[in-house]
Amino acid sequence: MEKLLVFHLDDDNLKKLKQIAGALKIRIELVPATDYLKTLEMIVSKTSSPLLNPFPGEVPSESLIVFCDFPEKKMDKLLLALRRDQVTIDYKAVLTPTNRKWNVMRLYLEMQAEKAAYQKNKA
Repeated sequence: MEKLLVFHLDDDNLKKLKQIAGALKIRIELVPATDYLKTLEMIVSKTSSPLLNPFPGEVPSESLIVFCDFPEKKMDKLLLALRRDQVTIDYKAVLTPTNRKWNVMRLYLEMQAEKAAYQKNKA
């Protein structure tokens, strides 16, 4: 079943996202900042490690969602609804075989680097 991992989304946008996800029968999992050192795979599978401490730092200010196990058509429907309802989310990512081994902070760094490269090439 499709699942959205949600990181640092403000209340207004979260409310809109929940309404859209409910209509499309998509599960939402709000990921607490304490889990930002866990890998995406650990978050998705709800596993933990006694070696991992809770994330002690300051969380990124940007919002992020990660699409897990989405067929292309359903992702398109969701993205269209997000645009239509003006849901503001800074970063959107798809869970892949590569990034599933990354922790949340690494994913944020990768997303920030991609955005900077895109903006540099756009200018």
